[in-house]
Amino acid sequence: MRVQSASAAAGRLLSGGAAQTAGDPPQPQHRLLTFSAVWRRTQTMLFYGAAVMLIGTAVTYAGDHKLDLEFLVLGLLLLVLGLAYLFGARRYYVQVTEGGLALNGLLRHALIPFSDIRQVRSQPLQVLFAAPNRKGLMARSLRQFERTPACVIRLDLEPEKVTRLGKSAGRGCAIDQDLILVVAGAKDLERSLQSRVRRRPPAPASHRR
Repeated sequence: MRVQSASAAAGRLLSGGAAQTAGDPPQPQHRLLTFSAVWRRTQTMLFYGAAVMLIGTAVTYAGDHKLDLEFLVLGLLLLVLGLAYLFGARRYYVQVTEGGLALNGLLRHALIPFSDIRQVRSQPLQVLFAAPNRKGLMARSLRQFERTPACVIRLDLEPEKVTRLGKSAGRGCAIDQDLILVVAGAKDLERSLQSRVRRRPPAPASHRR
């Protein structure tokens, strides 16, 4: 029995020194709000256009008993595109996996091993960009989320690599060695990562530059 218990404990080890049983449910997907906002605006325009076309077609047919195929086809096309955007917006999310933090997009995917994560914290963007050396660096696309708590991840990578990863999180979501994740449930994501990442001191300034 002791041998079996030891084997079971060994099988629960994850990279980064955390433990997880084989039967644990998968971690939740945290939507990237930076992408959801853009896709939602476009989706709303498409649905509005589809409604105008289809209602206009119905009114014309009810009045003159004539079916305008061009408007009908265009309305259906806009409706299909709107549904496609609704699906596409859900494809942008981050998720804690056994191999690390996965950044998922419609065409772009990246995996950050736990060993590359130095620190994790959650804070509003207005606090993150309040430092003197970061004032004025907040991208316009992030300003609508300035009061929203974001999950900020300090990576043990060169700033150039962090910048590339930031493209998977949204425009302006990388600064120095910080990867900024504006997600639904930032605090929950922080807790999930902290349980898997060994806390280490911040990288020296020379390495950050």
